[in-house]
Amino acid sequence: MYCTSLKIKLTSLRKEVLYILWQAEKPLKAYEVLDSLLLVKPNSKPTTVYRTLVFFLSEGVLHKIEHIQSYMLCNEPEKQLSSEVLMVCTECHQVIEIYNEQLCDLVEKMSKANHFKLTEGIIELRGSCQRCSDFLSNTH
Repeated sequence: MYCTSLKIKLTSLRKEVLYILWQAEKPLKAYEVLDSLLLVKPNSKPTTVYRTLVFFLSEGVLHKIEHIQSYMLCNEPEKQLSSEVLMVCTECHQVIEIYNEQLCDLVEKMSKANHFKLTEGIIELRGSCQRCSDFLSNTH
């Protein structure tokens, strides 16, 4: 279903990378993607993984979480909004992806008012997810 919603050409390599990221329970670093890819495509190289990740980033299919240098699938790539929020847990690295139309409108207005052409509108917020917050509060 996810792959059929995308309007891009999916080679076997791209499908494998998407599948690896789809199966992941958390964002993955490029070398983690490569390690998984080597299990099914033994001749894979780091450059092919990076090229594939960059392609998906440019198509809005992936998010790069700068804080943890990892990649995750975009939950709603068809939206291609000017701004979205990624809430990154600094403990377990889980990411919550949030789309908010009002925030997108605000970011666009701020950009226009400041004569700024927005090329990337991901806002990363760092903190603790509920599970980690509960765990941390119970250990102190």
